[in-house]
This record gives sequence, structure tokens and C-alpha cells, in this order.
Amino acid sequence: MDLEFTQEQLEFRGEVRGFLTRELTPEVWKNHRDQSEQGMWTEAFTKAFRRKLGAAGYIGMGWPKEYGGGGRSRIYQAIFWDEMEYFRAPGLDRSITYVPNALLAFGSDHQKKLLLPQVMRGELAWFVGYSEPEAGSDLANLKTLAVEDEVSGDFIITGQKSFSSDAHMADYGWVAVRTNAEMSRHRGVSLFIVDMKSPGVEITRYQTLAGWTHHSVYFNQVRVPRSMLVGDLNEGWRVVMGAIDFERAALASHGLVGFQLDRLLDWCVAGHDGAPPQIEDPLVQDELVRLAIEGEGTRLMTYWLASLHERGLMPQHETSLALLVKRETARRLDVAGLELLGPFGPLRTGSPWVQLNGEVEVEYRDRLYFQFAAGGFDITRNVVAQRGLGLPR
Repeated sequence: MDLEFTQEQLEFRGEVRGFLTRELTPEVWKNHRDQSEQGMWTEAFTKAFRRKLGAAGYIGMGWPKEYGGGGRSRIYQAIFWDEMEYFRAPGLDRSITYVPNALLAFGSDHQKKLLLPQVMRGELAWFVGYSEPEAGSDLANLKTLAVEDEVSGDFIITGQKSFSSDAHMADYGWVAVRTNAEMSRHRGVSLFIVDMKSPGVEITRYQTLAGWTHHSVYFNQVRVPRSMLVGDLNEGWRVVMGAIDFERAALASHGLVGFQLDRLLDWCVAGHDGAPPQIEDPLVQDELVRLAIEGEGTRLMTYWLASLHERGLMPQHETSLALLVKRETARRLDVAGLELLGPFGPLRTGSPWVQLNGEVEVEYRDRLYFQFAAGGFDITRNVVAQRGLGLPR
């Protein structure tokens, strides 16, 4: 196994870093951050930045050329995601990562030709409609119903989706529904692409512990053309599971962990309030080395997944494993940040003694959802055990 990047790949990484450094200046950080948004950037700036990514050719670089993609190796796509996470750039979400990749894998030719060019230009935002009040980790329990209109052939969707990240800025929804209540739980499910401007779509919002706004989406007799059915009718479970594997691969990117570790290391190297640098403490050294080792494991898994996709494979339990390692490492870094900052750790932005702009405290609250979102730690372990190791339920 070759764990080194080619010269061309290293140059591409430098190009992406240069782009992000030029675009995300201190002035931009000052003027466009918004802690009421999940991505911590204003909606307007997020959309504008996504269009810049499209104009620069970074969206869809790993897609087939027949759909307007760059036809480049999936390694380049992983490098781009890695750097975007490291710089905490806006717009790195489902709209340019796993939804279009799932659309490429499962969508019709009509859907691809209609939507992918807009995605590549950074013009479309998506929300993913899986979770419901009674269907979260047990997604097969979903109750949102789609009934076919026998006259027009359209489907009429009624129901509610919960924990609908960024639904308020979405142009389309990637929505799982029940189309046959008589079939087994894992059949009778279908996946539709829903225009969020359709009559009958209502979005509500509520504030999370971290301060950003989350959403629920209500579908009240929302009409969707049959042409927006992804895959076969009543066989959407396969589409959903495949899309979730793409989701986990994207979310497993190493960049966040790399940024956390570098920021924490810089803090420990610098002295504070006349005290010796914390890096001189052997216990701190031991903790940082342990976290660095886990961070390197996260990085290797990022590019391992990319290499599997590059070979045309569809990794399943591998994506779960990579996401578990990344998110558990990120949470350990969250805790280590609070501990090493000591009494400065819990201070919030606005305190005269706050350190690192209060980011460590905000991020600790923000990423509590890592433990249960996208499957959660315990369920993900079950997936790895059963699908990867062949262990019984």
C-alpha cells in the first residue's frame, strides 16, 4: 500500500490551501460568522462561497465527465474535503458531498442531467429528510407517506421530518417516505427529490444547546412528479443505505481533527500569564502524542476510503468505522481542549479573559450531537461488528 501522495496531488493541496487562505481572511471571519447557523457562517455568505467553489471547479471534480464532472481521482476530492474542513470553510455539506454522489450512483439520467450541472455551479442547496419523531436510529420506522395520484402519476407526500439540517436554505430535499405500508419495514420505502418551493412545505425551527438553529419540515399534501423518484418504487431502502454510506465517507474527513490538534498544540507551546508552556509538562506531552496518533489514524482512514471509491468499490462497514474513529477522536480533542485550557476553557466569547475566541467551549457544546447523529457511536459499532466482522446480532 502506497501511503504517499503524488507530486501533482501535493500541488493540488497547496492550490486549495492558497484559495482558502485568500478567500477566508480575518476580515471575512469577522464579518460573516453566525453562531445561529449550524455551519457557523451566515446563510448569504455560505451560498455565495458555494458558488465560488463551483466557479473554481472544486465541486464535482471526481465525477464522470459525461455529467460535467472533472473526471479526476477520488483522492483529489478527499484532499479538497480535507482542506475545507481544516479551514472550517462554509459550504462543505451534503449539497456538494454525499447527496450528489448518491444521485450519481442511484439517480436517473434525467435527474442527473437536470440537477448535477446546477450542483457543480454551486447553485443548489439540499436537506436530507430521513429522521422523524418516531424514526431516528430506527429509520425503518418512518411514517411519512407518499400516495400515488392515479390520474397524474404524481405522488402526494404527507408527514414530518425532524433534525433537518439547513432545511431553511435548501432548494431540494432528499426525502425517504413510505409508499407501501403493507410490505415489510425495509421494503415499501421510496426516495424522492422534493422541490422545497412546492406548496404544502412548511419549516419550523428551534435552538440547540450549542446556539445554532435546527429545523423540522412538514409536508402537507406536497405533490412530487414521478420523475423525481430515485431508483425503483418501494425499493428505496437500498438507495437510502447507499446514500448513508456516501454520507459517512464524507463526514469521516480528517480535516477537523487536524485543525483541532494543531490549534491545541500551538496553545500548549505558547506560555500564558507568565507560566511555563504546558508542552513542558510530561503528562501534557503524553496526552498530545496519544491524540496525534489517533489523528493520524483518522487521516489514513480518510484516504483509505477514497482509495476504495477510486477502485469502483462501494464501502459499507468501512465508512462506519472511519466515521466512528474520526468523531470519537474529535470528541476526545474537545475534552482535551477544555482540560488543557483549564479555567479559561469554559469562558465564552465576550469575557475579557476568553482564550481562542471562546471556540473550544462552543465546539464542545456543538459536537455533542456526534454521539448520536448519523447512527451514533453505539449503533455504528454494531454496524461494524455485524457487517464487518460477521458477528451475530
